[in-house]
Order: sequence, then C-alpha cells, then structure tokens
Amino acid sequence: MALNAPLPVAAQQAVQTQQTLHLINEYPATSVTAAADLQFAATVKQLAGDTLAIETEQEANNPFKGNAQVSAVSERKVEMATLFAGIVGASDPFFLLSSLPFTVNSFDDAKGLANCAQPAVEQHLDQLNLHLLYVTPWPPSGIWSAKPLTDLASLQALQIRTYDDNSRGVFELAGAHSVNLPFSAVPPKLAAGELNAVLSSGDGGAGNHLWDHLGNFSAINYSIPLSYTVINRDVWQQLSPQQQATLTEAAKRTADASWSNVKDRIEANYARMREHKMTLNLAPAATIQDSLHNAARSQLAAWQQKANAADIVGVCLKGKLSASAAQ
Repeated sequence: MALNAPLPVAAQQAVQTQQTLHLINEYPATSVTAAADLQFAATVKQLAGDTLAIETEQEANNPFKGNAQVSAVSERKVEMATLFAGIVGASDPFFLLSSLPFTVNSFDDAKGLANCAQPAVEQHLDQLNLHLLYVTPWPPSGIWSAKPLTDLASLQALQIRTYDDNSRGVFELAGAHSVNLPFSAVPPKLAAGELNAVLSSGDGGAGNHLWDHLGNFSAINYSIPLSYTVINRDVWQQLSPQQQATLTEAAKRTADASWSNVKDRIEANYARMREHKMTLNLAPAATIQDSLHNAARSQLAAWQQKANAADIVGVCLKGKLSASAAQ
C-alpha cells in the first residue's frame, strides 16, 4: 500500500471507534483511590478491547493540582478525574458531607450514607458539568505528627495540614494551627518545616511516605471520607450507548471491590508504618478526643447552614450529627 493511500473502509472505521479518556488523580498509585483507578482502567480494557481506553495520570504525572482539578474536568481540559471530596468541597460545600467529623463509625455507616446521598451528589455534580462514575472510600483519617500526641497541649502545638474547610475549622477551634491543603502540596511544606502534622488516612499518608518526616500516627477516626471519580458531562453525552454501558459496568465493579477491600488496607497500612519504625497510638487520650469532638459541634452547625443541607442530613444521617457532637 502506498504511504499516502487511504486506509480500507474497515480500518478507517476501527480507527474512528478507538477513543482514549484521560483520568487524573493527585494521589500515588499505592493509595486506595489511585489503585481503584488502575483497576477501573484494566476493567474497561477487558470489557471494551481496543475500542475504549482509560489512561491514568497520577501524582506527579497529573498536570492539575488541588481545586484546579475540578475546573479542569468541568471545562473539559481533561475528560475524567478522581477528586477527593474535600477538593470538590471548595466548589460546593455540600461535598463535605462524607468527611463530617465523627459522624460515621464504620464502613457500613459510610457506605449507607454514600448510597443515601448519591442522588443529591449526582445533582450537585451535574451543576459542575460532571457525571458520577464511582465512589471510593478512604480508611479512617488520623493524625500523623512529628511528636507523640499525649495531651491537649501537644494537640494545640500542632501546625497541621487539614483537607477541607470543616477539618481546618475543627482543629482551629481545638487550639491547633491548621491549614487546608491538597495532598500534593504537603511534601514541600513538610520538608520546609512549615508543618509538623498531617490529617490523613494511614493509606494516603503511607502512599506519600509521610513517615520520612512524621514518626507518629494517632487513630482519632476523624472521618471516612470519599473520593468521586467523574467524567465531564459533555464527554459522557457524546459517548455511544455501548461506551457508556462499558464505563458504567467497569465503575460498578470498581466501586464494589473498593468497598470490599478497604477494611483490609487498614492493617496493611499499619504494618507498613511499623516497618518504617513509626509509633502507632490506636487509643488516643480522652482529653484529645473530647477536645476535637467538642470543636466539631459548632463546625457541624456552620457547615449545615452553609451547605443548605438540612434535608439530606435529616434523611441520611438520622440524628447522627447531634449524637456525634454530644460525645
């Protein structure tokens, strides 16, 4: 065949039906959400063959950081993103529902809240020009710190990275200095000595080698936050029905596996921490827990008004907000 000769009709059709979607995530491949993205991409390949591909761009390969990830996918600079709820919460405080402090006590509670709130979540995502594919739960958030947390004074000595407006407020009210930062901004702040603590799950922290700077982990069970994997709504609508069905099925399999496997990651994360000579405090002092629970009260009330979330709280949390704040 001559170099410039047209392709046969069958080959032209094959080329035209091939499509690659880019999926960004600011977390490393070892994190629970990035691992889920890799599984999603593999499942799409299994289901779609060569007609549809997902190319993951994780951590340093992701050109967008922090809240810029939301606008990147909303404005179609990239087709897909896995967005930590705290990041999307900067655009709409409703998304901080999953990371409300001390509100869910188990993965079953977290999954029940996610399922109950999903129609409202989809509605809020639609306003950002996004379509929800799947949700990934994180292990419970704890405190990584340079020094052990033994009493209220050690809590108040923290200069801690928090991950959304609510967590920033809770730690400020408890007397610590806190700053809301995306995870990608944490390593240089630690290296520069601007932070001596990080609020993160053992999963996210272990994936980013926080143990290089922070030798202690306190399991305060602050929340079980979520990440949302979304696709630009215009891109979604332009896909064929078969492509949409493929992504939907792959998303379901990924979500099911994520909820099933997340419990196992906790002990695996703790084992990795111990291998790196970290000290784990799985029963933090009552004074620390009481201070944080008390600080959560006014922050929860402020969020509920700001997010205009009275209806979803009443339906999906069924009194858990008042119960958790009273602890």
